[in-house]
Amino acid sequence: MPVQEFDQYARNYSKDIEETLGVFGKNHDFYVRHKADILNDLFRSLGRDRRGIKVLDVGCGVGLVHPLIVGSVGELHGYDVSEDSIDVARRDNPGVSYTATPPGPLPYDDHSFDCAYAICVLHHVPLSEWAFFTREMARVVKPGGVVVFIEHNPYNPATRWVVNNCPIDKDAVLVKPARLGELMAGAGASRTDISYVMFAPFEGRAFRRLDDMLSRVPLGAQYVSVSQIGSASTLPAS
Repeated sequence: MPVQEFDQYARNYSKDIEETLGVFGKNHDFYVRHKADILNDLFRSLGRDRRGIKVLDVGCGVGLVHPLIVGSVGELHGYDVSEDSIDVARRDNPGVSYTATPPGPLPYDDHSFDCAYAICVLHHVPLSEWAFFTREMARVVKPGGVVVFIEHNPYNPATRWVVNNCPIDKDAVLVKPARLGELMAGAGASRTDISYVMFAPFEGRAFRRLDDMLSRVPLGAQYVSVSQIGSASTLPAS
């Protein structure tokens, strides 16, 4: 999708998505909280003082998840190609550092972050640029750090219906989990773990346990890819 179209959606992002997700009886806030829970669990699993963790959100958009995770890390940075989206994010999240640049190399030095993540971003990246995008994610992460993707599961029929009916996803090409694993191996990851989430659109501990129990079953609405960069082991055992 061209940058100008992301700018167009910046101020009505949640409204545009909710018009599609409403058929499932949940507003967009529910899905944002779910992703925040996934990220906060991940930060806890890194096994060190979270106040020292430096995290980058690639393709952060308007930063909807940031209020729910900024207190869990030492530094939170957000990057997007949409200037209008970053303007909204800066206004709403003064505790986060934001950068907007045109598409291309990420504007950060090598090995700058303990974790870089992207939430439902890769399927908007042109297929020909997937390898470059994943290499850039890996480049800015320290050895022993992790690259995280939360992506739509192309094997879930409800997910495919949402993508086919959401204006923001009109040019999306869903990424198969195995393909993402291949891309991260090519980017220098020593290990990639895939888990499936969102088996039911409900809140509560029971439904979180359901996700945990079924995490290896490739039918959740979305999946989480966590890749170890370098040889130092920070990932919890599978």
